[in-house]
Amino acid sequence: PQMQQKIREKVMESLKYLVSLVNDVLDMNKLQSGDLKDQQLLFDLTEVLQELNQIYDERAAKKGIRYEIDWKNGTYSHSTLVGNPVYLGRILSNIMDNAIKFSQSGSVLTFGVKEETLDDGRANFTFYCKDQGVGMSEDFIAHAFDMFSQESETSRSRYEGTGLGLAIVKHIVAQHEAQISLESEEGAGTEIKVTFLK
Repeated sequence: PQMQQKIREKVMESLKYLVSLVNDVLDMNKLQSGDLKDQQLLFDLTEVLQELNQIYDERAAKKGIRYEIDWKNGTYSHSTLVGNPVYLGRILSNIMDNAIKFSQSGSVLTFGVKEETLDDGRANFTFYCKDQGVGMSEDFIAHAFDMFSQESETSRSRYEGTGLGLAIVKHIVAQHEAQISLESEEGAGTEIKVTFLK
């Protein structure tokens, strides 16, 4: 029975991985063809972040990673926003999936959001995710957002990825006239920031 349970768990893991592969390929195809239509909706940022934080706190814990919310530096005063919470969730999910995927047990993943209120009443929101994972070499950083890009030949099998996560993020960010930045050091971790300019 124990062996059967382990086999069932492995099968479920494989199925989830295959579904994520198909979803990534389909999303990338839609983004490139312009089939994904944007909708501007009224949504509560706090609710979106609470749901994401709960999901990724659990995922990080399963891998032995400590998930921290940066309450000290990350602050925002406006919770009701107009935009697309689905796209926002997809951006943050892809970034945090990568952070967990390329981090080891015992490391720390930090997530936060900071609002900058402008003089005309608008506000910029910067979301950031910092991990203590394997990091990227200087040569690879320039290609991190390319489709199917992975640092080494073993990355695809070792980390179970398609190399589409950051490419999808880059396309969505570009469609929303946002800005994305990446800082990484091999063996020390990666920090990604996404700023929505309103």
